[in-house]
This record gives sequence, structure tokens and C-alpha cells, in this order.
Amino acid sequence: MLSARASIRFGGEREALFVLSSRSGRSSSSSSTTSSSFCFSARGKESDWIKRRRRRRRRSVDGGKGKGGKGATVASGALTSMVSSMDPTTQSFMMTHAVVRDVVATVLTISGSLLWVKLFDELARREILEAKLSRKLVHVTSGTFFAMTWCLFGDQWYSKAFATLVPSLQAFRLFAIGSGLIENKNAVRAVSRGGGKEELLYGPFYYTIVLMVTTLLFWRESPVGFLVVSLMCGGDGVADIVGRRLGKTGKKWPKPFDERKSFAGSAAMVITGFLFTVSLTHLFGVMGFFPNNRVFGGPDDIGYYAVILLACLSCAVVEALPASKVDDNISVAAVAALLGSLAFL
Repeated sequence: MLSARASIRFGGEREALFVLSSRSGRSSSSSSTTSSSFCFSARGKESDWIKRRRRRRRRSVDGGKGKGGKGATVASGALTSMVSSMDPTTQSFMMTHAVVRDVVATVLTISGSLLWVKLFDELARREILEAKLSRKLVHVTSGTFFAMTWCLFGDQWYSKAFATLVPSLQAFRLFAIGSGLIENKNAVRAVSRGGGKEELLYGPFYYTIVLMVTTLLFWRESPVGFLVVSLMCGGDGVADIVGRRLGKTGKKWPKPFDERKSFAGSAAMVITGFLFTVSLTHLFGVMGFFPNNRVFGGPDDIGYYAVILLACLSCAVVEALPASKVDDNISVAAVAALLGSLAFL
């Protein structure tokens, strides 16, 4: 997606604004469909040239819907011609504006994530929340909120690299604290189970690595990334919270599953993962981030709901397996990514 905005002022009397955008996606016939729009508004009467350009644009876009044929070719040519006709100053402004947007989004997201963890650490320190509950709430909300901030970043090829810096820096921080390079007792208390700094090198570290890989591979271009984040963060975290409170006296999983895992916790994982995935996917679909401006989760989109539910059930079964050398953050995310890729990619 390419976006550009510039304003031109003529002697303080007339003002023009043009917005140029292009969206590319894959059609069902595996052909590439490109749509471009050009809007020109000016104070004063429109010239005949502007009206002719507007009519030609409408015909080219309408002729290329869903076919990727002549209409798409004409629209793509108009887009290329318009970009190349911009003066170097305007092109430089566009590029600088895009980089600044990504830098600001990165700084805001990193600052927000640190403050968020600090908030729960303070709640646990003041004994407003139990330490275990505080840690799990960080697990549930941090990755989910990070996925929600993807809409703050731009549409350039490097935008998701800026977004990946957020979990990357957090992963480096956890590694430095867990290995003893940096001393931070507050961070250890906020995210470790037993209070040992070495624990940061396992579950919490894997958590950030999964967020990094998910951002790089899936980003906001398909529901797969949101499925992974929703199940690893929301589903798995809520399963532990509910399982510890409601699963003590409830039914447990039989062998060969982990007999300490409860059906209540697994049900909570399925429900939470489903709701988080549907909500995030619908939100980003409405904002127009998916190819062809598709919005998932309509009233008749039964297949979509079935796929999400199947993925949630499968991840709940995997999470209920006996503890192994593979951390839940990795196993749940891997199953979600595999099933989501088969369904949506």
C-alpha cells in the first residue's frame, strides 16, 4: 500500500489537496488485482481536464474489479505515472513522513509496554493483585495489545520491521536480566513464577520470540497472526487463571493428557482464543488492512468461524498434553500458525 498526501497553496488564494492510494491483493483466481484512487479537491470551479481524469479513473477501476485485467493495468499505469510526476521535494516529504510515523509508533508502543508491565508489578507489590494473577494478566494482555498497535504503523516495506523492534528489544532485555548482565528485581518479580531470574530465559523469552516471528511472517495481512497471538497470549493465559480457580474441584483431563489440567481451563482457552481472534480480525478488516478490503466474520461467514473454532480446540488439546521440553508458548503458537496458514494462506 502506498499513501501520499501533500498540500499545495497558490498565493494564499487557492488550495488543493490530493490523496493517492493503492491497494494490492490476491484475487480468487490467483491473479493480482490492483486498485488505485485519485481524489482532487480544490477551492473554485473544477476544470474540464479534472472531470475527464475522474471519469477515466472510474472506468478503469470498475473495469478491473476482481479480474486483474485491463482495468487494473490502466489503474496501475496511472498510479506509476502520478508518482513519477511528483517533484523530488514531495517524494522526499512522503518518505520522511512515513519513517517518522513508524518511529513514533515504535517509541509509543515500547513506552506503553514498559508502563503496562510496571503497572502490574506495582499492583502485585502493593498486594492489590496476587503475584501469579498479575503475571498471567501480563501474559494475556501484553501480546494482545501489541497486536492492536500494528494499526499505528505505516504501509511501507520496512514498517513491520519497526514493529518487530518492540518484542525484539523486550527479548534482549529479558535475556540480559535472566543471564545476569542486568539486575532488575522488579522485572523478575513481575514475570517469573518462583522469583528466579533464570526463569526469564524460558517462558517469557519464548513469548517475545513468538511475537517477533509472528510479526515478521504474518503481520496484519491475514488472520493468521491474530490467531497466533490470541491463542498464545489470551487463550493460554486465561486457561491458567480459570484452571487454578475453577478447575481444582472440576473434571480433569484423563491420561495420556496432563491430569493436572482441567476441562474448565481448556474451555476458557477455547472461548477466549475464539473471541480475541474474531475481534482483532474484524477490527483490522474494517480498517482495510486485508487484501481486497476483505472483512472476515460476517453473518454468513460460517467457514471462517469453523476454522477459528477448530484451531482453538486443537490448541486447547495441545496445551493439555503432559509437560515436555517444548514450552506451551511455542507449541500452541506453532499449531495455531500451521492451521491458520492452511486455512487462510
